[in-house]
Amino acid sequence: MTEIETQVIAEKTSEDELTPIEKLKQRIITPIHDFIDADRPGKTDMLGKVMLLIPAFASTLIIILILGFLWYESTPIMTDPVGGPGIIVGPTWDPNRDLYGVGVFIVGSLLCTVIAIGIAIPVGVGGAIFLSEFCPMKLRQPIKMITEMMAAIPSIVYGLWAYVVMVPYIKNVLAPAVQSNPLTAWMPWFQGDTNGLSLLAGGVILAIMLLPTVVTITNDALQTVPRSLREASLALGATQSETARKIVISAALPGVGAAVVLALGRAVGETMAVLMVTGNSLQIPYTLFDPTYVMTSIITNQLGYAFVFPLWRSALFAVGLILMIMSVCFTLTAKLFVRW
Repeated sequence: MTEIETQVIAEKTSEDELTPIEKLKQRIITPIHDFIDADRPGKTDMLGKVMLLIPAFASTLIIILILGFLWYESTPIMTDPVGGPGIIVGPTWDPNRDLYGVGVFIVGSLLCTVIAIGIAIPVGVGGAIFLSEFCPMKLRQPIKMITEMMAAIPSIVYGLWAYVVMVPYIKNVLAPAVQSNPLTAWMPWFQGDTNGLSLLAGGVILAIMLLPTVVTITNDALQTVPRSLREASLALGATQSETARKIVISAALPGVGAAVVLALGRAVGETMAVLMVTGNSLQIPYTLFDPTYVMTSIITNQLGYAFVFPLWRSALFAVGLILMIMSVCFTLTAKLFVRW
């Protein structure tokens, strides 16, 4: 055994004998001594690492603090006899009667998200494939620029447009058309009277808002596929559409999955546009034309009134905690897709 190996074993043995507090103290003091003993380039390198570590640590700390704050504010309703964990599936929200069931908002948010994803993913992924594989070079840059501009439009502008254009269209054109058509009139999700403010309006405007995210992330994923794979497929006799479908999409599937999950996260957390067109009715929607209420809307509408009522206020923070957990889960799932 060499002298260096003996020294390493001795250091490991001495570290094992230290108490946890002594180990922590050693881990703090050792980098300080290394910095003092380092030369000028070494000190510059260590300072650079610390400066990069600070924003990364701060970002993580902010997420933890937000979750901790929401958990702390949600504790009163979760521990009170009129609340408890059962509020998550409770169907009735009426603070005047101490009923704080947030299930109606969770259902509304999930249904809006399902409609939005069902529209945005096929259209967005198809648009990204066209942009990456089939679009002429002269049109590619203008289309990308328009897509990026769509992502920069404030949600309140989307909401105003939907309220003025989409809501009257659903009320006066779409609903009468599908309810009078023999092919669709029997379907239960097209039944009921509507004033246009509905689950369908919320889902469609969300889908329009998600399109830039889906198109951009999917297009970036498709662009990372090596050109050699495309050329090899074409050389073997595959058509351009077969190459795009069987080679490019398969290779870029993790990125496409990440686009889907990130779009889910944004759909669940969207507020203003959905608030303006869903009708904000405290009921579970059973048809596409029924009004609904989503989690973000109830917080926006009632937080100002609820601050003087502890349980009401705590219930709204519980809604925020559920929303935050859902968003974090969607983001972590997207990370797993990218690594897959």
